[in-house]
Amino acid sequence: MMNNHSVIDISILVCAFNMERELPRTLFTLSKQYQLNIENLNLEIIVLDNGSTTPICENELQSVCPEVQVVRPKVIKVSPSSAINSAMKSLRGNIVGLWIDGARLASPGIINLAYKAWCANSSKAIGTLGFHLGPDVQMRSVFQGYNNTYEDALLESVSWQENGYRLFEISVLADSSRQGWFGCINETNALFMDRHLWEEIGGLDERFEAPGGGFVNLDLWTRIVAASNGHPWMILGEGTFHQVHGGVATNGTANARKKMHEEYISIHGMSFSTPKYESRYVGSLDYHSFTKGIYSQLDNQRKVHSIRCRNFKVDLPTVPLANIQRGTLNTTYKGLKFAKDPFDIVLYLRVLERLRPATIIEIGTLEGGSAVWLKDQCKALGLDSTQLLTIDIISPSLEVPGVFTYQGDAAKPDETFPNDVISSVPHPWLVIEDSAHTYDTTIKVLEYFDWYLQPGDMLVVEDGVLADLESDNYRTFKDGPNRAVAEFLDRTGNRYIIDESLCDFYGHNVTYAPNAWLRRV
Repeated sequence: MMNNHSVIDISILVCAFNMERELPRTLFTLSKQYQLNIENLNLEIIVLDNGSTTPICENELQSVCPEVQVVRPKVIKVSPSSAINSAMKSLRGNIVGLWIDGARLASPGIINLAYKAWCANSSKAIGTLGFHLGPDVQMRSVFQGYNNTYEDALLESVSWQENGYRLFEISVLADSSRQGWFGCINETNALFMDRHLWEEIGGLDERFEAPGGGFVNLDLWTRIVAASNGHPWMILGEGTFHQVHGGVATNGTANARKKMHEEYISIHGMSFSTPKYESRYVGSLDYHSFTKGIYSQLDNQRKVHSIRCRNFKVDLPTVPLANIQRGTLNTTYKGLKFAKDPFDIVLYLRVLERLRPATIIEIGTLEGGSAVWLKDQCKALGLDSTQLLTIDIISPSLEVPGVFTYQGDAAKPDETFPNDVISSVPHPWLVIEDSAHTYDTTIKVLEYFDWYLQPGDMLVVEDGVLADLESDNYRTFKDGPNRAVAEFLDRTGNRYIIDESLCDFYGHNVTYAPNAWLRRV
């Protein structure tokens, strides 16, 4: 439904293929009931149905976005490039926008800010950052169980229809936008420009024939940046959010993306590289959008990002976390090194109260402060019969009733652990792996105890937080605990669940054991 204006201010072309679930949401985010401060703009929104198995129904879509019209190309190709070029010629707006992937939700200020940028300088293209819904970029998360059902529940968990900026809370920065707000991106999935600029560059390069267009959108952004004299507009505080839908690029295999790159090389005679430019900016940033749009060096250096639709990132800023670590390393109990962070002290108390373990087995004990503290807390809870076995390569000298110390090498648990004792102690168990923090030792300890643990037992892997600590010496551990946890959970299938009530008690993974409070089921 158009305003009674003779001029269309903005036309947006949305390309879609088999997006019955995703497309209505996308169009809702482009509608006037969702977008902010566009009451006086005259919009034209065209959906290009590039051969969907069930043709897209215009009437159904108009219930969520009255401005929408649906067109279908006469000839269907696996690459939408030629169909998009043809459809773009029919758009009537002074500004044309391309949504090359119809599965991408918009934040609420994109259209208004794109219009402001065009009014300020219409010779420049206007781009936005891309985000992926879910705990990790979907090139990884879909292979760890992230799917439509999980994403539907994730979207349901935030009131995104009322406040689209809440999409930042449930998303991560896309790899193509990894340089963030003030860097250079590979592509934009909400691209706006003066219609004459689109005509000047000749639209999409139709030589890209790979399914979904391959690298055609990356090629387009590179050319449009050049046509903007290396100074495109970038919209701050806004973005697009990719819904999982089985797309050949975002949700495809590394081999499929490799073939797309090979097509780019065959066309241009060189590998693709991110275009270099200096942006002009429109919009603003609040704390949440700013932090979500900054891809830290730590994120770039991670060896494992997520498992079971949960990222490993600890939801604490790096500077406070470094201060907490400093205090943790200096913490003692009864004159003995304790080295437990304040969050996990409370989480262990919760485990002791709920599990009421008959046996606690601690791998890695230093001076024994944590063993003494755990035994004291058991006594305070009336768990007088709970026995604690603590094992380290150098066994501490402790004389505490109910605490038994053993010498053992976490790298060789079968050979050096007190196997006879371990096999005979009563359940339920609380097992704490806190040894060398390397992948090799951690995975061996996990595999060792997997043979002994029974349903209801708890297994905690400490110090996955090392991946979130900035100091260079922590990089030497190469995300050892997190890598081991991810591999162990992958191997053991449904035998263990991540106890989210513990991991997320203070916020997502605000613990030194991210995704590593594990319950045997």
